[in-house]
Parts: sequence; C-alpha cells; structure tokens
Amino acid sequence: MTQGVDQQRVRHRQGPIRLVDGVPYSNSATTLSLLPGAAMGRWIARHTDVVHGRLLDSGCGNQPFREWYAPLVDEVFCLDAVPLPGVDVIGFADRLPFADASFDTVMLTEVLEHVGDLESAVAEVHRVLRPGGHALVTMPYLYPTHEAPYDFRRLTHFGLRAVLERHALEVLELDAKGGGGLLLAHWFVLAVVAGLDGISAKLGLRHSLTTWPPLRWLLATPQEVVGRRLPARRGVRGSATRTSLGYMAVVRRPVG
Repeated sequence: MTQGVDQQRVRHRQGPIRLVDGVPYSNSATTLSLLPGAAMGRWIARHTDVVHGRLLDSGCGNQPFREWYAPLVDEVFCLDAVPLPGVDVIGFADRLPFADASFDTVMLTEVLEHVGDLESAVAEVHRVLRPGGHALVTMPYLYPTHEAPYDFRRLTHFGLRAVLERHALEVLELDAKGGGGLLLAHWFVLAVVAGLDGISAKLGLRHSLTTWPPLRWLLATPQEVVGRRLPARRGVRGSATRTSLGYMAVVRRPVG
C-alpha cells in the first residue's frame, strides 16, 4: 500500500447494489434517488463481454458493483484513497501503483470528477490496461455537487470523448445517462428529500421523515418500476446531447 494518503478523502458512495436478473440497480435501503443508478446499471450490464481476467476497480469507494463484476473475472484489485472495507490498495486514480499492462479490465465509475489531475487519470487507464483490454468509464454532467470539497469538474460528452481519445483510448461506445426526463425526475426526488429533511428539522424530529419505511416505499416504488424499463442504451441524441445526468463510455487500449 502507498503512504501519505489524505485521510480526509473519504468516498461516500452508495451502498451495495441490488442485483436483479444480472443488472446492478441502486438499493433503496441506501439511496432514495434510484433512477441514475438504474440507468448506469442497465448500461453496465450490457458489457459483461468486456469484463474478464484481471480487474481494477479504480476509485472504488464502497465497491457498489463488486457483486456484479466479481463472478466475471479471475482476480479483483480495489483501489481507493482511504482504507475503506474491501479496499485492497491505497492510492489515487491519477497515479496508480501498478506496473504497465497489469489489467484486462478497468472500472472507473464516477471517479474522474474527483481526481486532482484528469489528464493523468485517463493516461493511467491506458498505461495499466493490457493491449486489447477494456475500461468502463462513467462521469456525471448535470449532477449536484457531491463529496465536497473533492468535486472538481463536469464534462460534456464531447469533453469526455476528447480526453479519452487524447490518451490513445479507442472509444467503442459513448452513451448518456438518460435525457431531460431522467434529469428532471432525479432533481425532483432530491427536492422532495430536502423538503422532508427540512420539515423534520423544524419539527425537532430525531430522525428524518425519509427514514419512515412507508414513505421510503412510496418514494422508491415508482422509481423501481420506471428503472426496470429504462433502455440499456440511451445513446447521445435529442435532449441527452444537452441535459444528461452524465455520460458513459466503453474504451479499449488498441493492440500494437
């Protein structure tokens, strides 16, 4: 493990996913806005064919997708900036402590907005991938600030493609994490949760109203129904060219 890690950089990621028919969905027990995770989970599940061999989960946080990818690969290395449960190696995504061409697969999900050096982080993906290896890369766009103060940037789909290609990664597929409708639904849920938290505080309640099981069920059930019907591939078209929650790419390190 590397030394000199900033112990304040704790990754407050979502809890374990719920695996349903091979698709990793967000878990209503740990998050109340389920649609962003459903869109990403359905997209990720499309790409079991590129997940194999030796896998690096870079910037893994709580390893929300581990239940999904672990059966697909031979060996897993989970890296994060702090020693959370399940983390194998302490380090940063923009300076990985691994030899060149060490991995067949890299997971880099919702990490690039948090790294200090974006260019180095993408260059490191290319460096540690074996020729012909693949990475699944996701990044938010119109999404609230999170993990403050370590939330540094957002990229359009043009920006994400450009930085990946700048570091000799072949972009095989680039998709949006939903369009305008999903964006509005997510922000609506966040507004409802914030309102309930505010009411709870004014009433002097020890716990937020959002912890009340019937209310959590009422918030979660419509999202779960819609989430199961989201397309596995949204593409970057229509409103998603301007208003997506984020963008997701499958990339490959070219052979030769």
